Order: sequence, then structure tokens, then C-alpha cells
Amino acid sequence: MMGDSNLPFPKLNVLITGGTLGLGKAIGLEFASLGATTYLTHRWGSADEDELRAEFTARGATKPHIIESDVSDPDATRELMKQIKGEAGHLDVIVSNVAFAKVVTDVSDLKKSALDLSLSYSVWPLVELIQAAHDVFGSYPRYVVAISSSGGEVCYEGYDLVGVSKAMLETLCRYLAVRLKRYGVRVNALRPGLFDTASTRATFGDEVIDSIQKQMAELFLAPESAAKACVALCSGLLDSVTGQVITVDEGWSLVSPITYITGRGLPGAFPKSKENDL
Repeated sequence: MMGDSNLPFPKLNVLITGGTLGLGKAIGLEFASLGATTYLTHRWGSADEDELRAEFTARGATKPHIIESDVSDPDATRELMKQIKGEAGHLDVIVSNVAFAKVVTDVSDLKKSALDLSLSYSVWPLVELIQAAHDVFGSYPRYVVAISSSGGEVCYEGYDLVGVSKAMLETLCRYLAVRLKRYGVRVNALRPGLFDTASTRATFGDEVIDSIQKQMAELFLAPESAAKACVALCSGLLDSVTGQVITVDEGWSLVSPITYITGRGLPGAFPKSKENDL
């Protein structure tokens, strides 16, 4: 499939921050499997580049460009954009996926310094990425997707600072969508459901995740499902959608606590079939 001009996105250049693990990697694989050129960032040697490239090759996807870059550093972000411009000439999609925050166990953990750190990694990079792209390329990318969560509306144990950051991120997306509409840019936030990833386990703990896996494994969303939604937002088929917060969780957020407790009427996962694939 590599290099096949009949693929949907043979000329699309996509930047995914935090793109070497979990959902970020899944998004990169979906884009690259459709022929797009992907730029995946990570920090502090957190990616095994040989294994990652092998995984893309196994999917018949275009080989990713893997770049170590700190999204909280404005200078590093501009250097990142210059590298992409030198190699690709243009940038079509930005997926802002990095999030980082201190796990809160008590009110005493709520410190301004911890909030500032969370905002510098989980919120402000969205603005820095957009501004840097315009400064370096002379134009904005056509699509911007910010990866959010329901933590701004639902309280999860230890998730206080992440929740605040995600609420701010979604608000920024709405305002950016309005400001950038005149330039033809679509900005949306994606709220994926629950994943069983290293990041999720670091936040909630192995014991919690293992318990959910044992009792209701169907609650976990495959990263590929959310990745397909991200790709769809950048496909040209949903260009009337901008400034929206889109939940991708197979409807689990619609289920009431009573249903969870009683176990009655719980929905199952969608049946796997070719008709459900993009």
C-alpha cells in the first residue's frame, strides 16, 4: 500500500504530538494507512523508533517521521515546524494529543505550580502549534483536532488538574474555531472513551483498571475507534463541523449510574463488521 496514489490521503501531511504511544500512535497509524505522511512527536526518548516503524510497516502504512520535541517549549515547537516545512513544504493537520498533570490524592495536592505545569503541557501547546505553523508556513493548517476527555464535566479520582485543563482546552477550541473560520480552518475537540493504556494506568492505577477489565471489559474503547473519528474530521467529508466537542465512546456516557449498578439494559459493543470500518 505504501506510495499508492489511489489511497485517500497521499498528499496529506499530519502532525500528531505525543504520537508514539496509545491514542496518538493509533491516530498516526490510521492516517498513515490511508497514505498520509505523519510526523509523530515524543519527549525524552519515550519511543522505540525501530519497533514503531515496524508496526507501521506491518500495517502497510507510510513510514512515520519520529521527532523528539517538547510541546511545552515554544522554541522547540517552531524548530519542529521548520523541520516539517523543510521536508514536506506544507502542513495540513495538527492533532494536539499531549497531556500531563499531577495526580491529585488530597486537597493539599492542589497547587498553582501543579496547575501551571498541567496547562503548559495540556492546553497551551494547542495555541503554540497553530501560531508556529502560521509563522513558519505562512498559513494555517486546514484541520486542528485537540484530544480532550470528559474530565471537565465528570469527576474522576485523582483527575482534578487534568479535568480543569480539558475544560479550558475545549473552551479554547471553540474560540479558535470562530477566529480561524475566516481562514478555512476547522478546529474540533475529541473526547474519547476509556482506554486501557499506560497513561490510563498511571493515572488511575493498575488495580482500578484491572478491576474494570474483570467486571466490565466492554467499557474500554479500542484506540483505533477514536482514531477513525479523528481521521474522519480531517477527511473533507465533515467540513461543516467546527468548534465542536465530539464524544467517541460507543454511547457509554449515555448510560445512567443505576444501569451500571443493576447491570440491566447495559449496551454491548458495536458488532465488528466491514460496514463499520472507514
